[in-house]
Amino acid sequence: MTGYELAKIGQYLASMGYVEGREGNLSERVGNGALIKATNVFMAFATPEDFSYIDLDGNLIYGKPPSSEFRLHTTIYKNVKNVNFIVHTHPVYTLALSQHYSFIPIVITEGKLYFSKEVPVLPLIEPGTQELADKVTSYIKNGYEAVVLKDHGLVSVGETLDVAVMRTISVEKSAKIILLSRNLL
Repeated sequence: MTGYELAKIGQYLASMGYVEGREGNLSERVGNGALIKATNVFMAFATPEDFSYIDLDGNLIYGKPPSSEFRLHTTIYKNVKNVNFIVHTHPVYTLALSQHYSFIPIVITEGKLYFSKEVPVLPLIEPGTQELADKVTSYIKNGYEAVVLKDHGLVSVGETLDVAVMRTISVEKSAKIILLSRNLL
């Protein structure tokens, strides 16, 4: 994988409305570090040059300054060996449903292929902090494939980028179906 593929996926996520403006980030474990979207980059216009390489302590090796959520990415990579990709988005239906649910069930058949359990909703923790990184990592270490951050966003992980992205899509589509079917919109 290269910054080119990550940029294309970032553009796709933006086109689907999962991020707007400078929101969200994605990364790939590469060697003893990670390729991660740089800070203040619009995902819709991301280019390969908008991905920075950092070590797993968060030190910039090359590129622009990394996303403010670099701690989230590096902490997961340091503690969960089978995660190679992380997708952090701000999907509207998922965030709306998180106001009413402590877990989001995956209700679409295809989505159930990517999840072993429901998706937990965590209370708001200040973005970009080690506290947030540690809390999300504890859930990922315990077998959760995605975590919703109430009033913030969604973090999906995978061994492959396709799986991490499909988990993001599955959570958002499930949230939308639940909200529409229960007239909560």
